Amino acid sequence: MRTLGVDVGGARTGLALSDPLGITCRPLGILKLKDRQELAAAVADVAEREDASAIVVGLPRPLSGRENQQMRTVVAFIDRLRSATARPVFTWDERFTSKLAKQNRRPGELVDDVAACHLLQGYLDHAALVRSRPSE
Repeated sequence: MRTLGVDVGGARTGLALSDPLGITCRPLGILKLKDRQELAAAVADVAEREDASAIVVGLPRPLSGRENQQMRTVVAFIDRLRSATARPVFTWDERFTSKLAKQNRRPGELVDDVAACHLLQGYLDHAALVRSRPSE
């Protein structure tokens, strides 16, 4: 059961893909599409090609907890993506994933797919924790 992770940016969108068991992930690549409709179609195509059963999109929540323009832009993209695919689309807090991705990288090196991997791994770890809890 593969899951596709998506880190939406202004100019670039990072992608990551989980292993078939949904335990770990790896950076998959970077899409350089600014048009959000084209981006939604491209992400849906990647999910189809990679046989992902679900898509997780990073939600850029500000530290204040309020909504900002970047978050509204990503939420609008998520709506487009949900229209472009029958796969379930989930969100995951992506705060600090870009900062984590830049650690141990050379200046100027693209890290969007690594950031997507960080957010996807957080989602996968949380899902594993929820599955491991005893039912009441």
